Amino acid sequence: MKYKAAIFDMDGTILDTSADLTSALNYAFERTGHRHDFTVEDIKNFFGSGVVVAVTRALAYEAGSSRESLVAFGTKDEQIPEAVTQAEVNRVLEVFKPYYADHCQIKTGPFPGILDLMKDLRQKGVKLAVVSNKPNEAVQVLVEELFPGSFDFALGERSGIRRKPAPDMTSECVKVLGVPRDKCVYIGDSEIDIQTARNSEMDEIAVNWGFRSVPFLQKHGATVIVDTAEKLEEAILGE
Repeated sequence: MKYKAAIFDMDGTILDTSADLTSALNYAFERTGHRHDFTVEDIKNFFGSGVVVAVTRALAYEAGSSRESLVAFGTKDEQIPEAVTQAEVNRVLEVFKPYYADHCQIKTGPFPGILDLMKDLRQKGVKLAVVSNKPNEAVQVLVEELFPGSFDFALGERSGIRRKPAPDMTSECVKVLGVPRDKCVYIGDSEIDIQTARNSEMDEIAVNWGFRSVPFLQKHGATVIVDTAEKLEEAILGE
């Protein structure tokens, strides 16, 4: 067995959350007086770096920022329009967070083959975890409802711990799992996940069915990219 623990991102990796995220963000934007016609493709450009960055990106896009510029948000290279204030981001979040927590599994479900993957890995003794920048409340609800008994550890974004790509969340995960870092692999669908694995001194596997394209993943340093859950299992087990 190549790895003793597999740590998964959530959105775009094990769950297709795009429809519910779209509905929740449009609801929050409508309630706060903003445009509320974002598409699933828009959402895929907004999310990946935590909900604060996602809302900031959406407000910036509304204010005229290009899709291409949004990837820099949350980094030192971000150029946020003056019209986008932290106060307004917080106002939208106050509506979005509770609404999404209550409506996070209307259309959300596992990607093809993911449930069988989890079952197979557990049977073969691989420890499983989720580390996501999604709000922790939603992570716990989705893990409990859609993956009962599958994960040994699950953590979403919460106060007191830096979000990905900082290694803090994966460090807490590794401590709980009791598995050396060189026997852990981080699986995700975005540049944030690639950076998280590097910062955590772990190997990384990228999936091509999520929020980012294969060329984008390759540009940001992905070296192992899989296109099915079956191939993901082979990569984790080293078969």
